[in-house]
Amino acid sequence: MTTLSTATAIVPPHALALDGFALSGTIPARMEKLARRLLRARNPDCAVVKRLRRLRHASADGLGHLTVRTPDRAQRLHYRFGTSDEDVIWQIFGGGDYDLTRLRRFDDIGRLVERRAAAGQRPLIIDAGANIGVSAVFFALTFPTAVVVAIEPEAANFTLLERNTQGLGVHCRRAALSAEAGHATVHDGGEGPWSFRTEKAAQPGGGVPCLTINDLFAAHAGPDVFPFLVKIDIEGGEEDVFGRNTQWVAQTPVIITELHDWLLPGQRTALPFLRCISALDRDFVYLGEDVFSIDNRLAD
Repeated sequence: MTTLSTATAIVPPHALALDGFALSGTIPARMEKLARRLLRARNPDCAVVKRLRRLRHASADGLGHLTVRTPDRAQRLHYRFGTSDEDVIWQIFGGGDYDLTRLRRFDDIGRLVERRAAAGQRPLIIDAGANIGVSAVFFALTFPTAVVVAIEPEAANFTLLERNTQGLGVHCRRAALSAEAGHATVHDGGEGPWSFRTEKAAQPGGGVPCLTINDLFAAHAGPDVFPFLVKIDIEGGEEDVFGRNTQWVAQTPVIITELHDWLLPGQRTALPFLRCISALDRDFVYLGEDVFSIDNRLAD
């Protein structure tokens, strides 16, 4: 049995530094922060600030770029100016949407990862609704021994997902998350690149393949890899994922999901999740847009 270093099993998010976005101490970032103060523009959607960022951080291909640094590595991220890509970066690296250290249960979660690392086991993280890969990069850098599987159905987002996760060993799958195998079509939700939704394909074989978490666990978990975290942000698709074939839920210490009743009123998209989770011994914590469901047997 190989013992993994517990010192490298978790990198705290506060150890990450960003160059090329107003979330770091670099001169360009300070200039952007100064512009915000002068314009009294705290919102990252400020048009003037976005123009300033475009002038300073555009690549030859017209994309914006930033570098995320840890004590051991640097990862380049590319994004599209003036789109929800920028909001995703702010939410994850500025707002800490998926920062588990915000949870009072983080000590329990950290001990679980370290205990498994001492036994030679790596955590498995499923990132469903991975968009351009910002969340996948965050998970891969903060849990550097993890096996990360990133799922994104939309073609342009997926291209950036693959590009942004290069060198991190992330398994990228262009697919839709579902409760059962099949195919799905991709539809524009009208709110930018982070709003694409999927529906079951009318014809067999049409659209993108559907993947289930049970199958992903079967393919990637094993003696040296344990199910650890599943993040789901699929614009209402959680109604299907938590509606049936949910054996994986009891196997997953941490589940993060955004519920979308606010987006799809009257469609009860959150109801299957609430029914599924309420039947199990798990904490239910709402932070920002996301629900954190944490198994109360972490110490077992």
